[in-house]
Amino acid sequence: MKVTPSDLTLGATVSEVDLGALSDDQSRGIEDAFHRHAVLVFPQANLTEEAHIAFSRRFGPLERTLSKRTERPEISLLSNVAKDGRVAEPDGALGLFLKGNRDWHTDSSFKKVAAKASLLRALEVPDIGGDTEWADMRAAWDALDDVTQARLEGLVAVHSYAYSQGKVGGIALLTQKEREALPPVHHPVVRTHPATGRKSLYVGRHASHIVGMDEEEGRALLARLTEAACQPPRIFRHRWHAGDIVAWDNRCVLHRGHPWPFDQPRVMRRTTVAGDGENSWAIERGTAHA
Repeated sequence: MKVTPSDLTLGATVSEVDLGALSDDQSRGIEDAFHRHAVLVFPQANLTEEAHIAFSRRFGPLERTLSKRTERPEISLLSNVAKDGRVAEPDGALGLFLKGNRDWHTDSSFKKVAAKASLLRALEVPDIGGDTEWADMRAAWDALDDVTQARLEGLVAVHSYAYSQGKVGGIALLTQKEREALPPVHHPVVRTHPATGRKSLYVGRHASHIVGMDEEEGRALLARLTEAACQPPRIFRHRWHAGDIVAWDNRCVLHRGHPWPFDQPRVMRRTTVAGDGENSWAIERGTAHA
């Protein structure tokens, strides 16, 4: 197995490995690389859906998906191709739902127990566009001056799916009961990684406002933090090819998708690894803990 780090503060490519037949040493190597680099690209791993799920379980229990577009609760289908095989309209419910992914975010921060990791697999990609970027919130925290760090310590943000998705539309894809199952939740603005001990900012589009602060003032602060954080050399960008799979640590990176010509299919499948602790969204026990 070969791990090739990027020349940025995050990101590495892992090659010369069969993800469906990992040895114990390879599993430990992937875990170590995951903690160090936060984003791991496995080029053209060409995993089946079963192998995708099995590999994801090595990181821990999986979350059940919000989507009703797949038969497997472990899989979220991020695709602009509707069930009838036609490419969706960009201004329709599905197109607007996908549009929200263009803003910086961390998966499932709108849940009481936020997600640990995500693993996204490319099945079909457009000719141009559709890249994904990740931003290093560890390095963003390190870049702040002592006064700003002291100000942010102890602040708590309200994360809300209704707030974030409501700004772009597409929320109608969820039923009223499903929306009610996602009430606003609280998360600290500064988090400490349980495995590495590094601090990082925990912000992004799902963060609505800050507890105890004027709502607009808090939103302005969160927007400034996200804008300042998501700058080079803290940005890692991946151009997708069919068969690629990328794993990232939701506890310390933000990510966003880039637009593409919406008349071209882009079909991706994602598993989400549940956060640690008592978690009503977890559907199974994983085989390892990254």
